[in-house]
Amino acid sequence: MKSVERWKTLVGGLVLLLMLAVCAGDRAHAESQFFSLYDFQLEDGTVMPELRIAYETRGKLSPARDNAIVLIHDALEDHHAFDALIGPGKTFDTNRYFVIAADAVGGGESSAPSDGAGQDFPRYTIRDMMAAEYALVSRGLGLTRLRAVVGRSMGAFIGLEWAVQHPEMPAALVLLAPAARSDANFRVVIDAMVSAVALDPVWEGGRYKSNPVEGLRHAGAVYFPWAVSTAYLDRLAPEAVAQESEASAKSFAQWDANGLVLRLAACRAHDVGARVDGDVGAALASVTMPVLILASASDRLVRPRDAQQLRTALARASYVEIPTDLGHNALANPPGSGEGDFIDRAIRGFLATSK
Repeated sequence: MKSVERWKTLVGGLVLLLMLAVCAGDRAHAESQFFSLYDFQLEDGTVMPELRIAYETRGKLSPARDNAIVLIHDALEDHHAFDALIGPGKTFDTNRYFVIAADAVGGGESSAPSDGAGQDFPRYTIRDMMAAEYALVSRGLGLTRLRAVVGRSMGAFIGLEWAVQHPEMPAALVLLAPAARSDANFRVVIDAMVSAVALDPVWEGGRYKSNPVEGLRHAGAVYFPWAVSTAYLDRLAPEAVAQESEASAKSFAQWDANGLVLRLAACRAHDVGARVDGDVGAALASVTMPVLILASASDRLVRPRDAQQLRTALARASYVEIPTDLGHNALANPPGSGEGDFIDRAIRGFLATSK
């Protein structure tokens, strides 16, 4: 009996050690890496002595170094935005792809106003965010070719700029809720959110001593009804509407106010034609790789018509509309939901056939 007990103890100990090793491996895998750009010049001419980009990679590079996929998150998220889609057998299958996800300039663990600069942090643009991520991939990781660039909402703006300015790098492009430029509807929503923050007495022109949390909460409440659709709101009980609005307010309150305001300003100014005298068609002429455009049928922030215009303007674009009443929020629904499974099938099919 004693030998049996000793054996059970030994086996239990080995199992525990194995579990700890697996957990430690997961933690090491999940830790952010950092790439610094020195004397980084932004679009407005400002030079940042050091720009820090936080990123994470999963999977392995192929011997030909051509299986990398860059994932670019939306305005309110960080490099974990696509986590539910990354892993063995998942949409971005780490048995096949080398997946790169980075925090955009101005948020997450990348250089941001919350580092101490506050209102003095440079006014960066969509093109600045793209340039930083391009430098990470080309200089930091030494890659010259990508299997795909994938972007959602703000990430789709960045991804489109990437294809315009560096068309030789991505073999394919996946854009969820893209637009060639921000329209008046989008700008008005952003102005309302920024005003909600600025009206908080604690704001003090962005030079606050304590984060204007109430202003941020109001901004989240403004955002919520625009992130869904009228049909979605109509089918919710009043209590559910209140709960979801409160959840949106709480999520906004987690932001540093300067970080949020500058991020929204960058999205507001999005225009791929800005460098060619506003000629969007001329800017898009260089985008000759296959492009998958995914739009939510009920999106009120980045409306389907913006995505449809891109389909017409791009040489090799496929357009897929997600049947949903979840509005803009449908784009981030995980696998297992109707919208998430729809997106998964569309992206898998596109990556399997686009070359």
